[in-house]
Amino acid sequence: MKMKSFKRNCLPHVMVLGLVSLTQACGETVNFDTQEKLTTAAEAARAEAAPGPGAPEGSGGGDAISNPEGSTVADEMTNGTDPDAVASVNGSDGIPLACHSDKVIVQNETLSFPEIPAGTTCKFGIGENLSRVNGKIRAYLKQSQEVALPEGATLCGFSVDHESSAIRYDDEMFFSVNNRLLLSTQDYSEYLPEANGFYSFAWSGLVDKAYDPTSGRGVYCAGGAQGLSSCSVPPTETDGQIKLEFSDTMKANLARSLQSDRKLTFDWITTGDNDDSDCRHTAINLKLNVRYVTP
Repeated sequence: MKMKSFKRNCLPHVMVLGLVSLTQACGETVNFDTQEKLTTAAEAARAEAAPGPGAPEGSGGGDAISNPEGSTVADEMTNGTDPDAVASVNGSDGIPLACHSDKVIVQNETLSFPEIPAGTTCKFGIGENLSRVNGKIRAYLKQSQEVALPEGATLCGFSVDHESSAIRYDDEMFFSVNNRLLLSTQDYSEYLPEANGFYSFAWSGLVDKAYDPTSGRGVYCAGGAQGLSSCSVPPTETDGQIKLEFSDTMKANLARSLQSDRKLTFDWITTGDNDDSDCRHTAINLKLNVRYVTP
């Protein structure tokens, strides 16, 4: 590949829409915090919870969890305690019992990772990035967005829906939440650290590894090897759609692993070997649905 020198142009962008504030400076961090409060969660699992009409698993709606005698599980596990404390009592799936009631708060967001134009991308030879070498993973660029939870909130779960429009990128992409890898355009998990069933993006493990878009590594999708998810992306330098499908079990696994976190940080990372077009992608927008309970 022919190497060319280039100067990276970084223009700050600020957009304010209602309660949403998006700020980007040179592809760094985008923070926003907007929420739609559907109801308070103070009475999340009180005794004699009335049956609801039912709802898809993980949505926070539907009937209270009951035992054969008719009282709710929350009744027995919190007998003699402050009803608000039920938010800290977990069910058999490890998720707070209050999350299985209709007393949840739903926060809807759009995760927007703005376009990284060609020629303004990889900073080869700067910081952790190495100089240009064809066929090696030498540099990366990270965009981040944060979604903060209210004080005292307990995460019930979240879902990410893919966009319908086509995207394009070069060379590789990685998508993670709180350093738990959800998707990568090729499977490099053999080079990444693993803890509690989740891999983490680690530049020290990836840097200078071979890059071959025809290697047949396949797409990495968290939980895919266990049949709990399905992800697809177009090949590098090809127009196509991103598709993310996580089962209810996988969503519960993620929620359990994030129980103590007070904010969700979503990272979108692109890598390159030597081209001016590397570390780039067109605009990526994902629909995010976060569900939590409060004391």
